Amino acid sequence: MTANQGVKVSHPDFRSTDTGLTSVGADHSAEVRILRAYLEGEGDPWGDDELGSMVGAAYHAVTRQALETCESLARRHTTAGCDAGTMSINYRSAERRGEEEADRITRAVRQV
Repeated sequence: MTANQGVKVSHPDFRSTDTGLTSVGADHSAEVRILRAYLEGEGDPWGDDELGSMVGAAYHAVTRQALETCESLARRHTTAGCDAGTMSINYRSAERRGEEEADRITRAVRQV
């Protein structure tokens, strides 16, 4: 795209983005739940001695942060999809209002 073309969007573009991002968010969220269940089901295979306790503490901290980050990303995908859906509705409404106003002006000019 060159600078003079601007951004071209349409109601179907927003709608497609809404559907795609919401779907990605839902899929990602489900995968994170599966991963969390799997990791929690593994228990503490490193043992309870001093070294195992240190490894376990680090593992749990890193795993918790990684899962929280993945969950946050999934929520953001879903939220962005919903926002695109709202943009789709607003865009379509603005299009209709613009068309109605153009028709009104055209009719007024013809009556002159």
